[in-house]
Amino acid sequence: MNLAYDNFKRFAFLPGSDYIASENALRAILQIIDDFKIKSILELGMGIGSIADTVLKHMPEIYYTGTEANEFCLDALPDNVEDYNKVNLFNSLNDIKDGRQYDLIIIDGSDASLQQITRFSHENTIFFVEGFRGEQVKLLRKIFTDSLHVEIISNKKNREYGPFPSDRWMGGAQLIFINPTFYKRFYWFKEKVRSFIIRRTRKDSK
Repeated sequence: MNLAYDNFKRFAFLPGSDYIASENALRAILQIIDDFKIKSILELGMGIGSIADTVLKHMPEIYYTGTEANEFCLDALPDNVEDYNKVNLFNSLNDIKDGRQYDLIIIDGSDASLQQITRFSHENTIFFVEGFRGEQVKLLRKIFTDSLHVEIISNKKNREYGPFPSDRWMGGAQLIFINPTFYKRFYWFKEKVRSFIIRRTRKDSK
């Protein structure tokens, strides 16, 4: 079973599919969960639930907290996320008061309180910014001055049935290690090389 593929296809046909993560991003998140033994996730901007539903199907025991303020998305989440009862949902970071710190923080939307993200991260937290949200990446790198950043891109184009133009490459993501260990530096370097090769391949295919 290709969970990223299957779940992207499912969400591509749901109302509000403009709010879903790319298939490439879903696949990358599941890989990071496995590679770094992620036990807890905070998602900023859950949209209609494509990431949460995919993650909870992949690892039902993970501790999942999310934020969302859009009324349409809030109405859709209970129907779209099969294990919705496992999601701790808040309107914004300001509403989360339990003091928990997370292994993986996924930024999939805007949150005016992003400046206080340090309250929710520990020294080994990994940040995953879905898409190419330059302002959020810039802010995170300003907060975590010793961090390493790499883009995760794809050599595949969007599916014909999806909400994104099929003549364009699948959406990417930004991976940020705030306190890079030897393994994280190796992982960062590997992704740098991979992205370089994919960009060359894309260029040659034009």
